[in-house]
Amino acid sequence: GHLALRSTDPLQAPRIVPNSLATQHDLDAMFAAARLVRRLAATPAFQAVIEREITPGPAVQSAADIMDDIAQRASTVFHPVSTCRMGTDPRQAVVDAQLRVHGLQGLRVIDASVFPTLTSGNTNAPSIMVGEKMADILKAAA
Repeated sequence: GHLALRSTDPLQAPRIVPNSLATQHDLDAMFAAARLVRRLAATPAFQAVIEREITPGPAVQSAADIMDDIAQRASTVFHPVSTCRMGTDPRQAVVDAQLRVHGLQGLRVIDASVFPTLTSGNTNAPSIMVGEKMADILKAAA
């Protein structure tokens, strides 16, 4: 994905183009996830509490129909992360370990977007940790 400025007005929100489902890897992962959810829902434990599939519904069975449903309904939820991943190689990462943007002076990214990979839980605590760690780094440098 990418971000683009809409104008020179710094108060105007940027244009955000996530490019979700833009690669075959993304499509394959979503298809596998949809199939896994249905297999889990078919287990006796879940069948005891599931009355019926609501969405996409039992009529959606073919791979093409499942992919159409994914394309229509998939979106990001909660907090997108790893869009400015941290790392030492500027070809693979946006920021270094000090959260400085590779190739630019005076610009840092200090939020969940620097996570090299998605955390397995809620992003709130790790985001707070990144902010506190960066505050310590900046205070020590001052």
